Amino acid sequence: MRTALISLIETVPGGSALRGALPLANGQLAMLQVDLARQAGAGEILCLVGSVGERVRQIEAYAASCGVEFHLVRSVADISVRLASDDELLIIADGLYVAPEEIEPMARQSGTFVASFAPGDGARSLIERFERIDINHVWAGLACVRARDLVEARDLPEDWSVQSALLRLAVQRGYRRQVLPFALAEAGRIAIVRDGAEADALALQELAGSSGTMGARLVRMAPVQALARRAWAARWINPALRVSALALPLGAIGLAVADWSMTALALLIGGRAAGHAADRLFGRFAARTLPAAERAARDLAFAIAFIAVTVLTVAASDRLAGLFVSLILPAMALILGRISGPLPRLWVQLARSPSLVAVAAMLAVPFGVMLPALMLWNLILLTLMWWQTRPSPLASDPAKRHI
Repeated sequence: MRTALISLIETVPGGSALRGALPLANGQLAMLQVDLARQAGAGEILCLVGSVGERVRQIEAYAASCGVEFHLVRSVADISVRLASDDELLIIADGLYVAPEEIEPMARQSGTFVASFAPGDGARSLIERFERIDINHVWAGLACVRARDLVEARDLPEDWSVQSALLRLAVQRGYRRQVLPFALAEAGRIAIVRDGAEADALALQELAGSSGTMGARLVRMAPVQALARRAWAARWINPALRVSALALPLGAIGLAVADWSMTALALLIGGRAAGHAADRLFGRFAARTLPAAERAARDLAFAIAFIAVTVLTVAASDRLAGLFVSLILPAMALILGRISGPLPRLWVQLARSPSLVAVAAMLAVPFGVMLPALMLWNLILLTLMWWQTRPSPLASDPAKRHI
C-alpha cells in the first residue's frame, strides 16, 4: 500500500503563516498535494505538523471529503508505526506546487524513486528554491521510499527536517532518479512556493491557462485579476454563481411569456456566463468540482429555456418551425462536437457554443429575423459536419481490380 507524507511545518519568510496552508484559488496549497497523493494511489495521508490550528483542520476536512484517511504526525517514529514493512511512503515537499496538467504525469510514477531536476545553467534564484541533492541535481519535491528503510531515520534529532532526512535516505539507498525537464520549473508548472504573492500569481496563471486564448488575455488584465481574487476570498460567490446558472434560464422563460424576448435572451447568456465563471474560478480542487449531475441540470435548463424563448418569440404561425429549429440545433451541435476532423478546434467550439447562439438570436430579435438566424446557424453546423467528415484530398481511390 502507498501512503503519502505532506508537511504543514515551514512558515513563510519573516512570517508565521504556514507555507502549505497558503491560499491558492478557492483553497489552500496543501489541498493540491492531497489531490496529487490521491492520484498517485495513496490510500492514507500523513501530515507533519508542529501545532494544530484551524488551517490544519481545514486540510484534514478536505482530505476527508476526498475519501482519504488523514492522520497528524510529528516524527519519524509516528510515521513508522502507521506503516507495514512492505508499504511505500510518498514524500511531497512542504510548499510544493504542481500545475493541473502536470499532476497526472507525476502521479504515474511507480515504485521507489526520487524526482529531480538537472538545472544546468538555469536561473540561480530559481534553483535555490529547490533542495539540492548533489552538485548536478535538485529535488523536484516528490520521492517515494520503502517503509522498512525508515528504521535508519528513527533516531533523527527533533530539530531536523523529517522530509529532508528521508530524502537523504532515498539518495543514499540509490533509488531510481526520475529527472524532469527544468523547463517545468522555469514555466512555473512545478514550484516550491515561498509566500502568498507567489501562490496568488500561480493561481492566476492557472486561471489564464484554463480560459482559452481570448480568456487568457482577459485574465491578464488587472481589473479581471482583482475580481478573481475577490471571488476566491468571498465564500458566497461560488454558491451564487451556481444558483444563477440554473435560476437565470428559468427566469428567462417568464420574461419571454411577458414578451420581453431580448431581456430573456440576455438572462440566458448571463446564466451561461455564471456557469462558466463557476467552472473556471472554483474547479481547481478535486473535491470541490461541480458534480456531473449539476452540470447536466445546468445544460438542460438552458436548452429548455432557449426552446421556450424561441417558440414564444417567433410569430404564432411560425411556432412549429421555431420548435423544430430550436430542437435540432443543440442536437447538431452535440454531434459536431463528437466528430473528429481537420477543422480547428476553436472553430468547432465557437460554432457549437450555446452562448453565441443566444447572442445571435438576441441581435436578430429587433429585426424580426430570429427564426431565419437560427436556420442559418443550423446550416453552418451542417456545413461544418460535412467538412469534418469529407474524404481527405490526399486519399487516392483504390486501384480497380483487373479481370
